[in-house]
Amino acid sequence: MLDRLLYADWETPPDAMAFDVPLAEMLGWIRSLLPGILAGAPAALRDPAAAPAAFWDACLRLYLIVPGLVNVALNYKICVEQGLPLHPTHYFEVSERTRFKRSYPDSVVSNANALFLEAIAVARALYALDPAAGAALDRFGRELPDPLLGFCYGSSPDKYTWRASNPAWIRALAAQAGRELKPAVIVGAAHGSIMSGLVFANLMDAPLYFIRFSMFKRNDTEPIIAPSDLAFLGPFQAGPGLLFDEDVAKGTTLTRFGEALRPLFQVSSTASVLRHALSPCRPDYTGHIWSD
Repeated sequence: MLDRLLYADWETPPDAMAFDVPLAEMLGWIRSLLPGILAGAPAALRDPAAAPAAFWDACLRLYLIVPGLVNVALNYKICVEQGLPLHPTHYFEVSERTRFKRSYPDSVVSNANALFLEAIAVARALYALDPAAGAALDRFGRELPDPLLGFCYGSSPDKYTWRASNPAWIRALAAQAGRELKPAVIVGAAHGSIMSGLVFANLMDAPLYFIRFSMFKRNDTEPIIAPSDLAFLGPFQAGPGLLFDEDVAKGTTLTRFGEALRPLFQVSSTASVLRHALSPCRPDYTGHIWSD
């Protein structure tokens, strides 16, 4: 639903895409924005010209903030599973040099995984403008460990992630993929795919999961796959699994992501919102092909 309330220049990232805030503040922003958007959405859909500029600004701001819930929860999950320090403002590289220097109780690891799944569910409800989204957000906030409230989410005006967040192109991808398959699960390469992945999964009405694989921002050499990820994806082994990245320029990320995840499914496909016309990587489904 939120994707139908977004009007923006999808070539140039908006200034509102740049922010760096702790999770507690992010929750406050969402709580302040959501009631007005829920109340104003029906009228705005009937008559967009009559809706005030502040309403459209609020919709765009919500669109930009919500992925942070998943981003922070995934960072926390990575830290406790990979034995990394819990640092509120730093996203660690994961390598043999850095991992397993700390040990966390099994209860903390289990709770981190539960929070990650709940963050995805809450983010999807918010993007769907589900009337119950506010209550779900409040439950999520109450369940967060106090240290996690101080974890920061930094967003920067990334041109390609922003372009791949264009709802029209995500809808085109969903229409193309939906004509041929019903995914058992969509697995996104995080962190870049989170915003568009939430919209895509809602349009496809499919389960959604994210695996961290950030080659260019976190220097990951391979997807960070933990036993908990294998356990979650196990019931979907028969497939089809749909492996997703928001943008394919050279296609290195999606290619390596596919190589790592394909063995987990009997049947799988790949998808991206954007693909450069000259990319050697050709996903099975693409929303928009670009060149420059």
